[in-house]
Amino acid sequence: MIARLRRIPLLALAPVLALLTLTAWVFASPIGAGPDDDFHLVSSWCAGPTAAETCAPGSEPQTRFVPEALDDIECFAYDPTRSAACQGSDWSWSVTDTVETDRGNFVGAYPPVFYAVTGVLTGDDIQLSAIAMRLLTVLLFLGITVALWMLLPLRLRAPLVWGWLITTVPLGIFLLGTNNPSAWAMIGVGSSWLALLGWFETSWSTERRRKLALGGLFVASVLMAAGARGDAALYAGLGIALVLVLVAVRRRAFLLDAILAIVMGLVALAFFLSARQSQSGLGGFGGGSNISAGDTGVGSLPPDVTLEGFGLFAYNLLNVPFLFTGALGDWALGWLDTSMPAIVSAAAVAAFVAVGFAGIGRMGGRKALALAALVLVLVALPVYVLQAGGDLIGEQVQPRYILPLIVMLGGMLVLTRTAGEITFSTAQRFAIVAALAGAHFVALHLNLRRYITGIDASGVNLDAGAEWWWAGPVGPNAVWLLGSLAYALLVWILVRTLARPAVLAAS
Repeated sequence: MIARLRRIPLLALAPVLALLTLTAWVFASPIGAGPDDDFHLVSSWCAGPTAAETCAPGSEPQTRFVPEALDDIECFAYDPTRSAACQGSDWSWSVTDTVETDRGNFVGAYPPVFYAVTGVLTGDDIQLSAIAMRLLTVLLFLGITVALWMLLPLRLRAPLVWGWLITTVPLGIFLLGTNNPSAWAMIGVGSSWLALLGWFETSWSTERRRKLALGGLFVASVLMAAGARGDAALYAGLGIALVLVLVAVRRRAFLLDAILAIVMGLVALAFFLSARQSQSGLGGFGGGSNISAGDTGVGSLPPDVTLEGFGLFAYNLLNVPFLFTGALGDWALGWLDTSMPAIVSAAAVAAFVAVGFAGIGRMGGRKALALAALVLVLVALPVYVLQAGGDLIGEQVQPRYILPLIVMLGGMLVLTRTAGEITFSTAQRFAIVAALAGAHFVALHLNLRRYITGIDASGVNLDAGAEWWWAGPVGPNAVWLLGSLAYALLVWILVRTLARPAVLAAS
């Protein structure tokens, strides 16, 4: 038995460790902890099989009568000292007690696919249904990622893995454990461009099944992104364009393969144009609001200073990196009320920069052109939206809106002509693993602490004085330690595998 276990490659443990890590995040937050999850959960219930009972027409075309628990599910939002215990003391989980609301996808603000799929899992048990939706997102992410690892050419495995590792702590991994469609947007955009690149690089004559599978993953990923958020449809289309830049040649085979890319690009465009969220976003949100960076800030202006015109443009342009680092810990999680200590963002940014600079050392002309275009969009799009609305960096536009592009950037930075070109010394690998595992260790603990007791409590032991937790035998300390250990082992295994081209080719 022991001899058999020794013959199992370490890489085979990676999906199990990833599942344990993400499951820990699924239970690290109460229902409603994701940003705007009251809106998204209501929308799922209104697209599900019980919609006739749980989503009755309201007094206005844009309102519905929905379960009261869903309408007020974020009772802890904006007050980091208030635990999620309010969900048990303030109201019940009944779906029969209803209230009228306009917080839902009743006028087509978001594409319908995410809500239609998650709506299938809705039922009388709100918590069980919401957890099932979260686990579905986790399984979709793992399924697509593992399938891509098995199907992609060897040189594309490093962009697949590094793209996710260096861009998802803490915001991305938090979103994967919530009921927010931003998770699907991130998965779809981060996967579709690589699936399409693999599609172009796989031959019909020798690897027909592999090519068809990659084409299927590409289509599914685009639909996943475009069907979740309107802006993600735009990003998926951008990914398609950048892949065409990377692989375009004057050959009949390329033109035939490009038909699929063009068709899905048009599909993504149709989703983008049909989502009111996209149109309102491009017009600028306007006026500032409580949608801000939370306790963290950037270049704060005196209250009596107002910027407009070139002054507003220059301020936003010079501070736009705050949105990028916001995805890596500079912005608070949840309803922008779970702030991370500086060590999280410092470690996550360091890992991104270290791996990214190694990738820049392997630069070709087409890769440089694609990266330049991607960075231009990453900078220009948020600055344009903020300028159109008269808003400052830190208002309205959140890091999660551009996180799918950051994931794509992380993967494209390490794109190389052949497998194994990007290498690190043992000390460098140790530093990267330590940075990512350490940032994740702290982020998971603080996210749990915020909901279990509120941040006004202290102490390493999460079990002590718990005001909120799930029913069941596993306590918060076990979730934190198991999730942290699983992630640390996962990163170590993946970095070790990528550092050894021979192991990579054999896996």
